[in-house]
Amino acid sequence: QHYYITNNLSVMPPKKKKGKKKGKKGEPGELTVKDKYNKTLQEVDSLKHELETRSELARRNNAKANDLKLKVSEWENVVKEEQEEKLDISADMVRQYKTMQSTMALRIHLLETSLAHMQVQLDTTKSKLDETEKAKSDLQKKYDDAVEKMEREMSDMEKKYESILIEAMDAVAGKLEQAQSRWQKSCEMVQLRNIGKLREFGLPNLEL
Repeated sequence: QHYYITNNLSVMPPKKKKGKKKGKKGEPGELTVKDKYNKTLQEVDSLKHELETRSELARRNNAKANDLKLKVSEWENVVKEEQEEKLDISADMVRQYKTMQSTMALRIHLLETSLAHMQVQLDTTKSKLDETEKAKSDLQKKYDDAVEKMEREMSDMEKKYESILIEAMDAVAGKLEQAQSRWQKSCEMVQLRNIGKLREFGLPNLEL
């Protein structure tokens, strides 16, 4: 005969009428039906306990994973904000560079116009040749100095702009590498702790 387990209650199938049988009784050491039922209940309880343990570990792992995802998202936001700040600085320097370029171009144009006017005066005023020549020489020197200064400033601005871009990209790359390293270390620590917990519950071979 076999027991049918439903809601922790055992129900036996209808008994069949049997005639009296002659023969030997159950051999010593053989489990009775009740013993088998109790053993089955113990196995069910053990499986329930193991399932609860696995469920709790899975819940904790999910919680740790969510925390790590949140931290990674926060690190990515920090890196993104710093990158945007660097780009804003770069954009501002580009605007300053363009403004300076326009200003210097206007100054050069004004100086060229003034130089041309002085040349006309030189052609029409022969009596003031010496004075005009001196004025022309001074103006030419100012023009040359202005052009040289503009070229130096433009060269310095280009170098600074290139240096800032390189530093910004290096900083972003460094932040990403640090964030990835911290995330990997956190994952390894969580995995080691979970393996230790599993071994405490007698489940050393359970894969996470």
